[in-house]
Amino acid sequence: MASVSQEYQGHNQADGSGKVKVTILASEWGSSKGGLSTINRKLAIHLAKFSEVEITFFVPQCSEGDKKEALGHNINIVEAKKFIAYEDLELLSFPPDDPQIEVVIGHGVKLGRQAQVIRERHKCKWVQVVHTDPEELGMFKSYPDPISKGEEKHNIEVKLCEKADFVVAIGPKLAESFHRYLQSCEQHHTIFDFTPGIFEEFLTVKQDPDERKHCSVLVFGRGDAEDFQLKGFDIAGKAVASLADTHLVFVGAADGEYQEIKQSFLECDLQASCLKVRGYVKCRERLMELFCEVDLVVMPSRTDGFGLTGLEALSAGLPVLVSKNSGFGESLSKLPFGSSFVIDSEKPEVWAAAIKNIWDKEKQSRLEEVQILRSSYERKYSWTKQSDALLVKISTLFVLVFDFKLIVRLSLELVHRQALGQQ
Repeated sequence: MASVSQEYQGHNQADGSGKVKVTILASEWGSSKGGLSTINRKLAIHLAKFSEVEITFFVPQCSEGDKKEALGHNINIVEAKKFIAYEDLELLSFPPDDPQIEVVIGHGVKLGRQAQVIRERHKCKWVQVVHTDPEELGMFKSYPDPISKGEEKHNIEVKLCEKADFVVAIGPKLAESFHRYLQSCEQHHTIFDFTPGIFEEFLTVKQDPDERKHCSVLVFGRGDAEDFQLKGFDIAGKAVASLADTHLVFVGAADGEYQEIKQSFLECDLQASCLKVRGYVKCRERLMELFCEVDLVVMPSRTDGFGLTGLEALSAGLPVLVSKNSGFGESLSKLPFGSSFVIDSEKPEVWAAAIKNIWDKEKQSRLEEVQILRSSYERKYSWTKQSDALLVKISTLFVLVFDFKLIVRLSLELVHRQALGQQ
């Protein structure tokens, strides 16, 4: 290990060139706006562990606390300059000239359209990350004309990917879909599959080993009419309604929609006495408390690009049941015994049977099974390993055009980190 370290340090000193400067477009540092924000932050944190990389997080606005926390991870948060009559996310099209940008990372349509402007102005490389398949989602949305709107969003998403220099898909489901969509675009025959890893902050959650009289089942998401069918909340409601001593906890109600969500669940034959409706949880600490309160998390989405809430629950040591038609479900299916937590059905009775099967086991047995699954997932889908592989892929964008020394430096650092056991 000493020789590897000396070789790396000596090469780095002799080269004398600067770091790779990466700017990540983001709506926030925290997670109040959902899973995209969470993945964005985690990706930044793990890329920043590479000493050859300088990460800038470009946001419309943030607090001093956010900046301090980010600096603790060697990430510099830059706030966008305000312009009259511009929406917050539109401001991300105009980053300052300093810090320099060599790579810009955009996400979907929401945070990808700005990247095309930045690439033109800063002559940098553009990495586009995809989180959803709008055309597939449109088949289950309930707003006016969802299918044609889904197709329109799909076409924009694909065009952004075609224009980008490199494409990353969150999870195997989206990786396969966008590989298909981009087949006619020669430079994107291979889509980089980035499957999120275990969330370390939830590893500290201690599950109560004592048995409980009632089973508390948790579902996440917006419960409005637009997403109720898409997220399979009707499936969850009907499944829980058919089980004795089982309650459903819904988290994600927006202001003014609590009563509407309650009514939607009552129409699934779920009794009000077996239902709790709560607002969206913005605080990670509150989410940890919630994971201690419930016994099981279900994610019966009819389709889902990935399904981050299921992964967060697994990270906290909770039993999970997830739809096979989700990226998270596909990821679990590749693990030993992982398929037993994946449901390939939209029938409430199938979900009810799976919930009962878990609940009928002794609690200690349930928790031990989840710990085994979590450890298996963590080994296969490591944030660090995937971030390393992604960065090496990104570096090839420069090797083809600029400097072969860059990939040598990054590769040496990767070998150095692996030798030190930082996996």
